[in-house]
Amino acid sequence: MSKAAVSGTTVFPAGAAERQGMLAGIVSRVGAMVIDFAYAVVFLGAAYVAYAGFRFMRDARGFTWPQPTFQQSLTIGATVVVLMLTISWSTTGRTMGMRLMGLRLLGRRRERIGTVLAFARALACVVFPLGLFWSAVSRRNASVQDLIFGTSVVYDWRMHVPAAAGAEPPATYDTRSGPV
Repeated sequence: MSKAAVSGTTVFPAGAAERQGMLAGIVSRVGAMVIDFAYAVVFLGAAYVAYAGFRFMRDARGFTWPQPTFQQSLTIGATVVVLMLTISWSTTGRTMGMRLMGLRLLGRRRERIGTVLAFARALACVVFPLGLFWSAVSRRNASVQDLIFGTSVVYDWRMHVPAAAGAEPPATYDTRSGPV
């Protein structure tokens, strides 16, 4: 059983408390990306089965499995991933993979990014996914998308949601790790 550190009322994985608020490295970011990709594949698979079930219910005798072209599959998959990233980043600052890896996406002032910025960054991540690997050689662990949009990915195991861009931070705000 792994040990956990306790900071106030927040329980962190062993060794995580001292990394809270620090810039995330390539291994954590890739881990989150792999989890998010698997999540998207499962979601798309379930949507495909649901659509096939709908077609079957409409015409059981003439039913054939849907056969989307490669281009259609790519377009639908990219759209779902962009929407998934946009909604996740603009609401909580983290995707499911980021949550499991203890990561959060923040804006220039360590705040939650807005919907437009989240959409632009998500689109850039889908169009140019190799840009995410720039964080492996960047001195500040920044991907190409982070450099373009002024974002950063930090270790954050807390359950709070950062304030939206332009909102006043709480009175007890630690600029390194968020609300205390």
